[in-house]
Amino acid sequence: MRKARYAVAKTGDIVPDTGTIVRLGSSGECALFCHKDRWHATGSLCPHQNAWLEGAPVEDGAVVCQRHGYRFDLATGDCITVGGYGIPVFPVDIEGDTVFVSVWEYD
Repeated sequence: MRKARYAVAKTGDIVPDTGTIVRLGSSGECALFCHKDRWHATGSLCPHQNAWLEGAPVEDGAVVCQRHGYRFDLATGDCITVGGYGIPVFPVDIEGDTVFVSVWEYD
């Protein structure tokens, strides 16, 4: 297993407080958010019914699934609406105007 780091977007291309799905090389994708000048990357799907988080709004530090309103803390991925659900969160780094997301990949 190795840690992979992907350049996924330019900072100016992301609408604040709105989810944008970005590719992580061959690893799949994630949802990228900028909330109060902090960057977050989460899984791209709500685990309740696999609804995409593309366009999902951020309210009070939580991404809100547009299908049923489930809310997930951007920092931890924990569902704050219903217990037992969560989404993965990934480290995000900014260099210049480029957004990088890191994930663990299997060799």
